Amino acid sequence: MAAAETEQEALSAAAAATTETRSTGGGDLAFVARIANALGADENAVRILISLVLGYLLASCYRYFLYGKAPYLQHTFFTLCGLWMCYFNFGFDAVHSVANISVIYVILLLFGGTKLSIILTFLFNMAYLMIGYYFTMMDSYTIKWTTPHCVLTLRLIGLVFDVYDGRKQKASLSSEQNETALVVTPSLLEICGHCYFFGGFLVGPQFPMKRYQDFVHERFTEATKGSKPRSISPAMLRLLAGVSYTLLFQLGSLFFPDSLLLSDGFSDMHFVQKCVVIAIWGKLTLYKYVGCWLIAEGVCILTGLTYNGKDENGNELWDGCANIHIRQYEAASTCHELIQSFNVNTNKWMAKYIFKRLKFLGSKELSQGVTLAFLALWHGLYSGYFMNFFLEFVIIKFEREAGPVLSNVSAIRLLNSVPGGNLFIWCAKKFYAQFVLGYALVSFCLFTLKRYMWVYSNVYFVGHLIFILLWPSLYYLLLQPSRRRSSSQASRLKSSDTLNSLNHDATATRSDDHDDVNNISRHNKLE
Repeated sequence: MAAAETEQEALSAAAAATTETRSTGGGDLAFVARIANALGADENAVRILISLVLGYLLASCYRYFLYGKAPYLQHTFFTLCGLWMCYFNFGFDAVHSVANISVIYVILLLFGGTKLSIILTFLFNMAYLMIGYYFTMMDSYTIKWTTPHCVLTLRLIGLVFDVYDGRKQKASLSSEQNETALVVTPSLLEICGHCYFFGGFLVGPQFPMKRYQDFVHERFTEATKGSKPRSISPAMLRLLAGVSYTLLFQLGSLFFPDSLLLSDGFSDMHFVQKCVVIAIWGKLTLYKYVGCWLIAEGVCILTGLTYNGKDENGNELWDGCANIHIRQYEAASTCHELIQSFNVNTNKWMAKYIFKRLKFLGSKELSQGVTLAFLALWHGLYSGYFMNFFLEFVIIKFEREAGPVLSNVSAIRLLNSVPGGNLFIWCAKKFYAQFVLGYALVSFCLFTLKRYMWVYSNVYFVGHLIFILLWPSLYYLLLQPSRRRSSSQASRLKSSDTLNSLNHDATATRSDDHDDVNNISRHNKLE
């Protein structure tokens, strides 16, 4: 397969499309192209990175000139900064976000707080995003106006849900819904400030309107109202971490680019080598997301948006918008743990506004399936997104079912008791987690059926065979019936023991009654 040539053609097409986009607007800055060439990186990605780093300058200006000022001044500043970022990155395609926000505001004015507003917002936002995806699809990924627009889509849907919750009785809402419910519909300027907030417009994080309002009105710092947030140090630490992950990704991609998986060199490797490559490639691939999220989170921290109360020692917490939990992510040894610590705010959004509102389906697994299907569609129209989230679904299901079974295996229990055994098990689980997540990411990053199926065929569809065919067959045909029989036998034994106990008690009672009758009879004879 001439995979490398295909990849090169796709990249050339993407570059041509990028050049065409730049010629139509967006301020074609030659120095950005030079920086991109020097780094060997995509120009669009460099623009995004420059915008994220410039966010620290904007956040500093906000801290020293606008923090604590009139809310309308803050809304205006955030709106103008976000619009400039959008224009700098995408040219006149910035109009798409303006149009979408305007339509949702009209829906809120006419139908806010009703189920109809929810339906109209879902239909319009997702239709607009899907049409955008359709007209910007390419064989290889390139950053386009749809990149921040998918963030905007969730933010606007969440906003309309929160207005809807605000019109309901508090007693009918969960504590989570009460925290973000909006009794009053926000103004257009307020919505623009929330949507275009420069710390979260391009790549997230997601945060509700209620947090934004509390931040603008200084409700996070009532005790020290008027003083600036003491958040410079945690913001700089997040920036340092973000830059470090970005550099690791850039260096790693020199040795493990996407094109490696499509090359003849990969095809010629041994099976184990291919699995190791997929595991390393998957870990490095996620670093580009981790790096961007950490840099963006640092901007939010610097402004004070992320205040999250104090810990047990009275130290201020600034993790209210954390999108990645670094320690948990690096220490994770299952796919479930990796997912729980990664893209945290999007996961929370999906759980709150989609999964938990599907209770009427009556099935947790069905609700999960619908949520993951929506998540895949939100990412784009490529079949690879749907394959990725389907694989994640079956992998998590496998871990949930296999965990109790494997924990009872005598060899594993014996290994746990041996010095160093725990470390060996953790290393084995760590490699498993990185491989299976990388295996799923193959379809996520290569997009098209022909490309990712070629990679899967080179590893003999090992993930599909284990998680979709072998494990379900083993579990539902052998293990689960066996466990049911064991459970049934235990239940019968328990019932038998209970019956014997009752019979023993009844016999003892009859014996006691008989003794009492004999005693009374003897007493009567004496009388």
